Amino acid sequence: MKPPPPLSAAAEETPIRGLDGLAMLLSALCLVHCLALPVLVAALPLAASSLVTDERFHQWLLLAAVPTSLIALGWGWRRHRSSPVAALGLAGMAFMVFAAFGIQFGLLDAEGERLLTIIGAVLLALAHLRNYQLRHHGHDHSRPHAH
Repeated sequence: MKPPPPLSAAAEETPIRGLDGLAMLLSALCLVHCLALPVLVAALPLAASSLVTDERFHQWLLLAAVPTSLIALGWGWRRHRSSPVAALGLAGMAFMVFAAFGIQFGLLDAEGERLLTIIGAVLLALAHLRNYQLRHHGHDHSRPHAH
C-alpha cells in the first residue's frame, strides 16, 4: 500500500482541485458565445437585445476566467515548471482580454473580436488541459527528487 502524500502536499492541492476544469468551462463559454451567437441572433430576434449579445458579456466573463486561470496555471507552474503551458495560457488570456476591450476602444470590429476570442479561448483551454495533465501525472518539480 502506498503511503499518503505529506499533509502539506495534500493541503496545497485541495483549494485548487477543479480550477483547470472550471477555467476550461469558462473558455468554452466564450467559444460557444462567439460561435453560436450569430445563429442565435438570426434565429431569435429577441436574443438581439439580450445580455449575451452585449459586447460587455466577454468583459464580465473575463472577471471569472482570468483570476481562475491565473490561479490554476500558477499552481501548475509551481508543480511542473512548464514554460510552454504558461506561455500558452498567457497568450490565450491576452487574446481574450484584447478582444473584449479592443472592440470597445475601436481597435477591432465584431469579426475581429470574434476571431481573437476564439483563438484565445482555444489556447487557454489547451493550456489548462496540459496543465491538468502535468499536475496529475507526476510532473512535480516543486520538491527535490529522491535518489
